[in-house]
Order: sequence, then C-alpha cells, then structure tokens
Amino acid sequence: MFLIENRPSAALARGLLLLIVLTASCGGSYDETIAGVAVPVPKGMTRSSAKPAEISLLGFAAGQAAFHGAMDSEQIVEFYKKEMPKRGLQSSMNLRSGGALLAYSKAGKTLLIGVGTQDGQTSLSLTVSGAAR
Repeated sequence: MFLIENRPSAALARGLLLLIVLTASCGGSYDETIAGVAVPVPKGMTRSSAKPAEISLLGFAAGQAAFHGAMDSEQIVEFYKKEMPKRGLQSSMNLRSGGALLAYSKAGKTLLIGVGTQDGQTSLSLTVSGAAR
C-alpha cells in the first residue's frame, strides 16, 4: 500500500498528484485567433493549414480554420457546449446529423463550429464572421 506521510513535502506531493489527475481528465485547450476573435480549440486537435484564411471587405470580416485529430466528435461538441457560455457566447444553432454544426454569437460576431469525420480522423472547422473592427 502507498502511504503519503503528513509532512509539508507530502502535502506538496498530494497537491501535485491532484493537479495531474485533474489536468489529464479535462484535456485542456488553446486559443486560436480567427478574424480577430480568440476561439478555443481542444488540445487534441491540430491545425490543418499554416494559418486561418481571412477576408475583410466593406465592413465585413470573416475567417476560417480547419483542424484534425483523434478526439471523439461527441467530446468536441460537449467541449464547445461548456466552453462557449463561459466566454459569454449565446447558442443560436445546434444541428446534429452524423456530424454536428453549432453556432454561437456575441457582439455582432458569429462562430460556426463544424464537426465531422474524414479519412478516419475527426475534423473540426471554425468559421468566424461579422462586422469588421
């Protein structure tokens, strides 16, 4: 049986163990800037191209970035359902049919999240559109 004594070093070890367990279970995320908007991306997904495609024309701005990875598509959908409200975005669409298409909006910007499967991997498409800054 493994026993951690009740000393300062043991308390540190217990704290580090708890941190490792919590971090491993949530997977984490990183932000990707698309059309001037910081969008969270699950750490299990990798960008498919060098940088997002973006356009700005006559007061309208849009950008799109694609990602791929081995994450389950349902995990990605649940990630965005939890993460977007934390960032103040309102859900405006949730379409599920094989894959998923989610839409969120805030301050004149719309984020479309497409999740599907391609070539045995999960694909993630993030599109931001709205008034240019």
